Amino acid sequence: MSDPEIQNQPLLAEVNQQAATAQSGRSSRAYKVAGLTLLASLLIVGQALTVYFVLSQKSDVNSLGENINNLESGWTKSRAVVVPVRKSMDALYNMMDVSVDEEASTKEPEQTVTQQATVCQLEAAGMKPVQLPGFWPACDERGLYREQQCFVGHCWCVNPADGQPLPGSLTKGPAHCGASFPGSLKHLLTV
Repeated sequence: MSDPEIQNQPLLAEVNQQAATAQSGRSSRAYKVAGLTLLASLLIVGQALTVYFVLSQKSDVNSLGENINNLESGWTKSRAVVVPVRKSMDALYNMMDVSVDEEASTKEPEQTVTQQATVCQLEAAGMKPVQLPGFWPACDERGLYREQQCFVGHCWCVNPADGQPLPGSLTKGPAHCGASFPGSLKHLLTV
């Protein structure tokens, strides 16, 4: 009853088991090498993409720098930014008596007469808040409000003494604030 296949079976099982063990050791090592190779490849591709994006954005960064320089030079050349400051300075200039000659500069300080700023001049200079943001009232040479005030294409009539708007005088474009307008001071004086 000795069958050659039965006797060889345990030997073959041992050989098959040893081969499987050797093969699994090789395959786990192959998996490790493949994993490390894949990881190294991904790192190299990531670095290459980073370099590509940085170099492709270099021209955009340069153009942004040029735009900033153009804007800065435009701001220094533009007078639009200076207009509110200039208007404030003009109003301040009108508030003070700045007529200085050589004789006045040698006189004593008590003899120098300065003019007190009016409410209209303070509002026009931005030193006193107004009810309408961004609006600077127009003042006459005496510091009173001009009869007609305008802002953003609309005009209205005011009381020159206190700047209060006259009811019903708001119009698009120039307002007619003469003697014919009911409520104006000229109308009250002529009645």
